[in-house]
Amino acid sequence: MDRFYIKFRPSFFILILLMIALNYLEQFFIAYFFMAVHEALHMALAKEYGGRIRGVTFMPVGLKADIQELENISLVKRTAVLGIPPVFNIVLGILFKDSFVGIVNILIGIFNLMPVYPLDGSRLLLYMGGYMWGTLRANRLIGNISVIFCVSFIIIGSLQLALLSYNPSLLLAAAYIIRESKKYEQATAYYFYKTLMTKSRSIYACKIIAANGLTDIKSIINRMSIDYYTLIAVRDKDITVEITEDTLRSFVEKQGIDHNLVDILSDLSYYNR
Repeated sequence: MDRFYIKFRPSFFILILLMIALNYLEQFFIAYFFMAVHEALHMALAKEYGGRIRGVTFMPVGLKADIQELENISLVKRTAVLGIPPVFNIVLGILFKDSFVGIVNILIGIFNLMPVYPLDGSRLLLYMGGYMWGTLRANRLIGNISVIFCVSFIIIGSLQLALLSYNPSLLLAAAYIIRESKKYEQATAYYFYKTLMTKSRSIYACKIIAANGLTDIKSIINRMSIDYYTLIAVRDKDITVEITEDTLRSFVEKQGIDHNLVDILSDLSYYNR
């Protein structure tokens, strides 16, 4: 069994020094306490539903729990693990709306619900969008949204510094998103392929995709999801042949991804091209 780890990013300590210099240390620790509560709720829910908690990292804009095996629990439970903590913060913020604690919790909740890597909102969109459109297509969409948000934060944060009181919060958020979003987008693609190859739940919903034989395999994989089993109904040369997800996966492992569906049919000797 892996030991639970606790890590600190060097930038966490740099930010503390910055908060001391700006005389924001008390507010910083109040905000960080509620960010810790937020992350602890993620971990508690994940553990309750069967996820595995490996550790936690202290970062300049909050904590990041290392939660694994969420793909092995249902979409509904995954949504609860990711969605309940920010909603909790918002509700707590409404209850204490006339205090600094209330403002901080509302900001934590809203910030984490943004569909930007690596925030909770991005994971919620990934899982729900992945179920509707395909995991890789949802991943690409979130990557593009992350860039838009990042540019917006830089513009607004720069105006904030120039025209209002010195508050680097938006620029810090932008720096965090720049650093993490591309890494998360690439990690999500790897995670998808890994999960696709080793689906471990015993029961999956089934989705049928209809396509012609000249459809490239990449297009099909972009529409596949970790939450259902895919059957491809291939229409080619006046016949319809069903290709299972396992057959497609086996073909890609042997032949690579740069092929069309008709190549799988030929490989299976259904007919000669």
